[in-house]
Amino acid sequence: MVEQLTKEAFSPPADARHSVEFYPKVDDHVYVSLRINTAVKPRAATNYAFQAFLFINAIAFPAFLLFSGHVVAAAIVFAINFVAFTFILPRANTDHHRDYYQQLFGDREKFPARVEISAEGVAYTSEGGTSFWPWRKIRSIEETNEAIYFFIDGNGFGVQKSGFAYREEERAFYEFALEQVRAHRRRTLPE
Repeated sequence: MVEQLTKEAFSPPADARHSVEFYPKVDDHVYVSLRINTAVKPRAATNYAFQAFLFINAIAFPAFLLFSGHVVAAAIVFAINFVAFTFILPRANTDHHRDYYQQLFGDREKFPARVEISAEGVAYTSEGGTSFWPWRKIRSIEETNEAIYFFIDGNGFGVQKSGFAYREEERAFYEFALEQVRAHRRRTLPE
């Protein structure tokens, strides 16, 4: 009996509203920006030039040194390139995005945001302003350990999981949002 009441409390009917209040993080904007950047394909010439640069730097030059008898130099150049391409460049890109959003949004992390989802769509309220997106505008929803991300055409926002009092509320919010996106896709697909 108790289990059933708990389940009903966190599994409201489809016309219900779910809401959460949380403090947004700059890292949410960085995550959204990096995800959108990976979806955008660079121009072919730029992409080929970058790949050629990486090949020459990481493979061809160390191979040239190796075949020239400079084994230690080849190993050092290869190790430096490996560290740079694996750790330094991705970190520099992330840090650049973080600095950009910190300057753009200032102290927005100090003010709570509220996200409310209903059968109509998603409403985001922060610092007195409200944005609303109907479900047909939501392209995808992703979940990480810290947040739930809603992606709209060329943009997105994160909902911090720390705003939920209970894990069951978080799951109900997430599952309701996924169901709304799926239901809308079923309605918009041609017969």
